[in-house]
Amino acid sequence: MHLLERIEEYVQDIKKNSYIYDIQKAGIEIFCKYITNSGLDIREEDLDRQILDKLLLYWLPRNKKYLSDVEAYQIIYTIHDIYYYIKKRNKQEEVEAPTILESYGQEYMRVYKAKNMLLKMTKDPVVSVNPIIIALDKYKEKKKKNNYTDIATTYEQAVFEVQECKEGGQVILNKLGQSKPYKLLLEYPTYKYLRVGDILHAVIKRKLFYVYWEVEELKFYYLPQAQEFLVL
Repeated sequence: MHLLERIEEYVQDIKKNSYIYDIQKAGIEIFCKYITNSGLDIREEDLDRQILDKLLLYWLPRNKKYLSDVEAYQIIYTIHDIYYYIKKRNKQEEVEAPTILESYGQEYMRVYKAKNMLLKMTKDPVVSVNPIIIALDKYKEKKKKNNYTDIATTYEQAVFEVQECKEGGQVILNKLGQSKPYKLLLEYPTYKYLRVGDILHAVIKRKLFYVYWEVEELKFYYLPQAQEFLVL
């Protein structure tokens, strides 16, 4: 059976419980969109962990910028359920360790907490992710800022890797594959959610004579394992 056909069968099964369907609807839509947009014209028996790893490590962070930590966890839970439903249908009932939920559940909640806190620091116009609420004044301010460059400020846009997180909020970044350190000073509790190896595609800035850099814009936030899917 084609993968999308089996997912549709799964959907019909869980629709019998409206509560579960409401929780999983967003995750199902994301999974189907990933399959379609990635051109994955495959049968259900060809679905493997590598396909899901790319979805969760690379595609989802790039295509779902705004999620609460709870929504992020629910998406992982849904993809976990669909994957093992398909495996069971194909008589592949042996569960690999760690499971999808074990690998990504808590980590996804952490990453989206960190991401949302960093977005708030950058005066991102989206002030709430569940539901999505945009502050018009912040939107206008950000648009105005994008048209203005302070000559006394240095900007760097790159894919950065977290090298160190110190108690007190000092976070050291390197550009991926390079060694030059960029020091940030983050407020509590934001820095508590960052981990060594996390990857940030961001614009950072430093004012003249200042020691620390600031996050000006956060484009994407990835788990460390996403490196294999990043084309720099």
